[in-house]
Amino acid sequence: MKIFVSSVIRGLESYRDAASHAARALRHEVKRAEDFAASAATPQQACLAGVRWADVVVLLLGSRYGDRQRSGLAPTHEEYREARERCAVLVFIQQNANFEQEQLGFVSEVQNWSTGHFTATFSSPEELRDQVTAALRDLELARAVGPVDEAEMLSRAKALLPNDRQSLGARLILVVAGGPRQQVVRPRDLESQELEEFITREALFGSYRIFDRRRGTECEIRDEQLAIDQDKNSVLLDQLGTIRLVLSLEPQDDQRVGLAGVAIQEDVKECLQKALKFAGSLLDHVDPLRRISDIVIVAALQGALTWRTRAEHQRSPNSYSVRLLADAAVVHLTPARRHRAALIQDTGTLAEDLTVLLGRRLRP
Repeated sequence: MKIFVSSVIRGLESYRDAASHAARALRHEVKRAEDFAASAATPQQACLAGVRWADVVVLLLGSRYGDRQRSGLAPTHEEYREARERCAVLVFIQQNANFEQEQLGFVSEVQNWSTGHFTATFSSPEELRDQVTAALRDLELARAVGPVDEAEMLSRAKALLPNDRQSLGARLILVVAGGPRQQVVRPRDLESQELEEFITREALFGSYRIFDRRRGTECEIRDEQLAIDQDKNSVLLDQLGTIRLVLSLEPQDDQRVGLAGVAIQEDVKECLQKALKFAGSLLDHVDPLRRISDIVIVAALQGALTWRTRAEHQRSPNSYSVRLLADAAVVHLTPARRHRAALIQDTGTLAEDLTVLLGRRLRP
């Protein structure tokens, strides 16, 4: 693998050497800021290019934050932001360090993404060397299952989109497919009452509930997939940990008339945020060891005849242009592959971007 070592340099020289020696001893290729030859590129450009080159970033966090760049972030912070959506990040935090206030904020940000990162502590170069060796070896074993194949995940997600042109009303479909491709739910567990009860409880009463608690649910195994349905809403889970949510965008009461087939931009965004968090929570439940490291997200709107903001609809609730073609609008991000932790930690940005893409497809 290609390894980039990221940290402030001053004060951590011996630790950077220890991390580099550990990676090279395992026959990996290593780059550090110290290794870059003089070039027309600035040190900042060279280091960010090193991050983009790498398969893995080894991030060492000591007491110092570093000097802020034009972005307002220190170089190591910039490198981390560049890395966390691109590759595996192995985080090592110095024990008993007297962290600067800015560095405490940086450490907190990294730890908030801990569901997507390996994290360990160190107190000496020797301990760090052993920690880096073990972490890289574990990563090698995890990747022996197979590579993270973005095209395969995207194809799997799209294959789960329902093809039901007879359904009435607008509905949002969200599919989250993970990689590397592997079984994370055994057939026995897929049929277990415990899993059914967990999903049903979370869908009805959880922090990110997506079902109407006043209505009942039905559960069945359908094509080797666990399906829990409620009227026009449903949750589907397969053995690979692929999750599909189907959520009606139609009003549940008589307070908002004139909305049949209308996709309201703000409602779609709110629904996406809730669905993404629900999917992230469910994935954490069925894959607590985090064998799935990366995900792709596909969003679709079916049955939507037009796209409006709330303000536009309030001005003319019963008069609007409609699309001539009622085919589903299907979108995904570019690149489609995202770090698994983004489902929980970057929900707002993901929902906003997906909403914009859906709006482009649906505006008459």
